[in-house]
Amino acid sequence: MGAVAVAALATQLSAGSVNVTFTGANGQKDSSGYLISPYTASINGVSTTIYCDDFANTVANGQTYAANETNLGSGNLSLTRYGAISNTLQTQSGTQTYDGQQLYEMAAWLTTQFAGQNSANGDIQDTMWDLFNPAGNPNSHPPTPSSTSWLFAAESNYSSINASSFDILTNVSATLSGRNQTQEFLLTVPVAQAPEPASMGLLGLGMILLSILGRRKLFPAAVATRKEEGV
Repeated sequence: MGAVAVAALATQLSAGSVNVTFTGANGQKDSSGYLISPYTASINGVSTTIYCDDFANTVANGQTYAANETNLGSGNLSLTRYGAISNTLQTQSGTQTYDGQQLYEMAAWLTTQFAGQNSANGDIQDTMWDLFNPAGNPNSHPPTPSSTSWLFAAESNYSSINASSFDILTNVSATLSGRNQTQEFLLTVPVAQAPEPASMGLLGLGMILLSILGRRKLFPAAVATRKEEGV
């Protein structure tokens, strides 16, 4: 029973194809006039909040498409647009090159910083877009944030997130260099679908302990029955 439960939870963290309908932006814009996150979409019929990491492409209200939903903690980003890239970014002490996993984790941390109609939201969005501006996208020129403060914050804090709490939504057959595609988005996975690795282990242990306790309760009862029958 415990093994079945753990296996089911693990399956929820794997990549899968979903049907997406983009349903709109919140109306706030950055200093360059671009509509910014968070946006909304219907994913397999469920209304979901999503955050854009992809300035190179576009999406339209009401647009429906098939997408691969990849869990950021899965260790396999082959179906994402930017999983195979690296990008050298400015740091507080110079520069550093980050791989696709790290860049997505920075973007995931940045999604947690949006707040209402806060004026900082534009810089947060522009920083997210700028993370994914590698040489492979020479025609993509995201707006420049007003400062590097959010970049430095993302570099300092991205390792604190639980990567399994985020999914990446990428149109099927996406390519890095392609521009006439659907934008890529990040979303937060419902808590019930993204348990901490430690929590998954505790769940399995708990199920095993319950099984052992159940057996102990049954064994004395069986012995007592046998004694009453004179066996």
